[in-house]
Amino acid sequence: MALIEKFGENFSSSPIKNSSNENKMVQYRSRVNFSLHKEIFFVTISSLIGAIAMFVPRIIFDVTINTQYYIAWLVFARILDSDSYLVGIGLHFVIATTIGIITGIILHKGIKFNISKLSNGLIYGVISGIIVYFVFFMPVQYFVLGPNMVDVLMEINPTMSFGDATSHAQNNISVKLLDSYFTHLIWGISVGVIASLLTRKLGANFRCHKCDVEFLKIETYHKHHKLVHDSPLTNVKKIVILGGGYAGVSILRKLQKEFEDDVNVSISIVSQDNFFLHTPMLPEMATGVIEPRHIATPIRAFCKRARFYQSRVDSIDTTSKQVIITRTFDNKKSTLDYDYLVLTIGNKTNFFGNENIQNNSLTIKTLGDAIGIRNHVISMLENADQEDDPILQEKFVTFVVVGGGFSGVETVGELNDFVRESTEKFYRNIDQDKIKVILISAKDTILPEIGELGKYAFESLTNNGVEIITTSKVVDAGKDFTTISDGRIIPTRTIIWAGGNKVDSIITNLDTEHDRSGRIVVDKLLRLKNHPNIFALGDCASIMDEKTGKPYPPTAQHAIREAKVATGNITANLRERDDLQKEFDYESKGSMAKIGKRDGVALMLGHKFQGITAWFLWKQYYLATLPLTEKKIRVAFDWFIDLFFSKDITRLSELKERSLNE
Repeated sequence: MALIEKFGENFSSSPIKNSSNENKMVQYRSRVNFSLHKEIFFVTISSLIGAIAMFVPRIIFDVTINTQYYIAWLVFARILDSDSYLVGIGLHFVIATTIGIITGIILHKGIKFNISKLSNGLIYGVISGIIVYFVFFMPVQYFVLGPNMVDVLMEINPTMSFGDATSHAQNNISVKLLDSYFTHLIWGISVGVIASLLTRKLGANFRCHKCDVEFLKIETYHKHHKLVHDSPLTNVKKIVILGGGYAGVSILRKLQKEFEDDVNVSISIVSQDNFFLHTPMLPEMATGVIEPRHIATPIRAFCKRARFYQSRVDSIDTTSKQVIITRTFDNKKSTLDYDYLVLTIGNKTNFFGNENIQNNSLTIKTLGDAIGIRNHVISMLENADQEDDPILQEKFVTFVVVGGGFSGVETVGELNDFVRESTEKFYRNIDQDKIKVILISAKDTILPEIGELGKYAFESLTNNGVEIITTSKVVDAGKDFTTISDGRIIPTRTIIWAGGNKVDSIITNLDTEHDRSGRIVVDKLLRLKNHPNIFALGDCASIMDEKTGKPYPPTAQHAIREAKVATGNITANLRERDDLQKEFDYESKGSMAKIGKRDGVALMLGHKFQGITAWFLWKQYYLATLPLTEKKIRVAFDWFIDLFFSKDITRLSELKERSLNE
């Protein structure tokens, strides 16, 4: 990461008065974080836009007063031995791109000039335009355009003599040079202004390394330094967010935007993982369709005005308004004070007290779970391909998924496709008819949340070779068997548990009202009923939907909307504007599930979709919900590659898994 130094408002040492001694001057240095590729990219894009802007007057004059500037483009085309002025225009854009890259490198490595301030960007652009005019254009004019202009004129008009062409080329040369000077100023101003705007929006971060927060404006940074470090305020309001899932990251981003320029508010977020996980894509990651890092985004990538703690939450003291956290690396404990607490702690897998199931099954909730499933399944196929004992081989190629909800159905669909395609392509000693992929649902159907579409999903999975057992529960499990409630014993070495969730003990131990599942009951403003300064969102919150008389489902779409309402209410409270507080009221836009390759079901805005249409809608929706453009591009490429190539059966690592000798 490159650092661009700035001293005060005028890029020089700027004294700041210390409150304890008006005559004591304290110099401090703000640092602007920049990555080289970003800065050069911004200037390059601006250079291309400037290349278009500088041609606008040329085109207007060509059309209105027949200035024939297009002849210059033909001269450029001649450099590439072409007679098309479009080639000349293309070459000009290539040159503009090259100049943009060079200008960006000089800005970054040479003068280290901060252009996030618009006036500075304008100055930089004007200077760049003048330099490019004298250093680049003038030599090109005299050594390239001038000598070749005569030949081009004579080819365009064969009746023109050499003398006439020379006279025409040299006619009003001073006016043409002055005209070019102003067009290059247009280019430079475009570069400076556009690069400055892009930098302010996407690139510049004035970071306080002591507090580990950053600001988009240097003025805000100065105010922060003065009120936090030079003359510390005693009334800074502290907002602490617990949890890094959909609700936690959503409210983090909204609060940061709301209080970007308010140094009287500090924001912190605590998560046991240092990344936000796009959980709907875990089944695809478990089968190698998507790379692990493509659906995991570092929480620090979202933290601009917030401090991040990768720690475990130990306890919450609502009386003293403190949260005790433990650092995951060395178990060092810390205390975070809060004025407003936001609870977004996710659920844990619920094994309903059955230790045998817990000890002998895989789960599908975390990144590590998905990697573990992938490695285990590939190991089972490798073992089955080498096994001569038909009874033992049957255990290797029997895969049981427990849970008829979205997670279980999507997992069994992905798993079924992966196992059967991989076996057909790579494992020639495994009989396809011996493969068993089984889904166990405690209810009499699957995907009850989407009604009749569940029947389509049932039939589609069955047609693809999945055996579905309904109205049954898994009651016992061992290293090579699964027992279900009707007494059947399924020989298998693979059980994937997606059969239930439970609330984290941190939530259930809070002194407040809970529902039967342990979730926190909140009011319509999303606050705890006996603690109005604590908000609960997402999986850990029970929010009553008055239209249905039931709590809102703990889905991502609800969590994101809850974060918006909670942000508004916290903001209204901090600004003492109770009239701006809003109640949470949201009608679900629908539900969808991917149940296999190019197959899915979707209920959206009251409309039902199935098959490839639902599959496509699922892809588009979840691609759009990825938090960063970079992740969207990576996942889109993963999907594109999967359309044309076989499944990858490379084991990612030697994760701990069950072996025959256990």
